[in-house]
Amino acid sequence: MALTLRFTVALAAGLVAVAGHAVPLAYEPTGLAWSAQEVETSATPQALVIAQRAERAQQLGCRRHCERLDRIFTRLVAEARTQTARSQALPWSLTVVQLPDVDALALPGGQVLVSEAFIDSRALTDEALAFVLAHEMAHSILEHERQALTFARMLLAPQVARSVQDMYVEMDFNLSLLKAMEPVMQQGEFEADELGLLLASAAGFAPDRQLGFIEQECAQPAGPTPVVATHPRMAARLAQLRLRLPLARRLAAP
Repeated sequence: MALTLRFTVALAAGLVAVAGHAVPLAYEPTGLAWSAQEVETSATPQALVIAQRAERAQQLGCRRHCERLDRIFTRLVAEARTQTARSQALPWSLTVVQLPDVDALALPGGQVLVSEAFIDSRALTDEALAFVLAHEMAHSILEHERQALTFARMLLAPQVARSVQDMYVEMDFNLSLLKAMEPVMQQGEFEADELGLLLASAAGFAPDRQLGFIEQECAQPAGPTPVVATHPRMAARLAQLRLRLPLARRLAAP
């Protein structure tokens, strides 16, 4: 028994934006355990912890990139709302911090966090920043957290009832479970890359320049292989993204 995350652009060769109409690019996940609300409620405290830590350190709020973050995020939200019934209803929000150990992340309920320290350290262009934010938003649209939790639940004894919080505790302490989830988590990153690229392209951000962030990361020395590799190698991500550039260019075309 297996759950496979999937993001396939149906009839990709013929998928284009026509006469200014929005193009749905995402699928609506089905057959998942727990409700979206249960997962959102359990994940929300993560953002609160980061925001509170930033506030205590006087590193909460936007200081240097406010105008462009607002402009980019507004355009991305407009596209995100065209994807699925759920993404249309999500209360999308962007929280900005200055913490040097935070880059960008999204929660299942549509809350996106980004650190200006991360933006500065990578010298992100508008296009690269749009890709980073759209990648995180794609995780929320595709309900990757709920998909991963469902897969993890399928690997455990079925006769034991478990809440979402139980699953998070299990994943914190069960290394073998996390190792078994590696392919699913990595596939989720490929999916978020793909949908993120297409979303940002549909929002008008040049696809080729979006790849600047991944290209920059590929140029850095590869670090040690982690015990649990939740993300694919950057080179593999870049190769997959380049395969989607022809479609992304068509979506970005005026």
